[in-house]
Amino acid sequence: MINFVIDINGEVVGSVSFSKIKEYKAELGYWLAEKYWNKGIITEAVKLATKFGFKKLKLKRIYIPTFSFNKASMRVTEKNDYKLEGVLRKNVKKDNKFIDEYIFAKIK
Repeated sequence: MINFVIDINGEVVGSVSFSKIKEYKAELGYWLAEKYWNKGIITEAVKLATKFGFKKLKLKRIYIPTFSFNKASMRVTEKNDYKLEGVLRKNVKKDNKFIDEYIFAKIK
């Protein structure tokens, strides 16, 4: 796993990380403290991490799984030119509910 923190004035307010790194592909995940939402911070962090993944890690495919209810996260993927590849129906169990998971990917 490779993890980058988002630091604002010495406070960690989020992160972007690569996991499930296998040869030419990896999963990208991210979070940001709610106080900093809607400021373009996570969109820029995903952009920088994506560049790092393709250039430094030599990845050919980066994918981002997103919960069906998380429209803001889906928007972040779209702003970074990730494309929806498919929906995994009831793929995740959270709070005793089954949730659809959308898979976005960017290919180099």
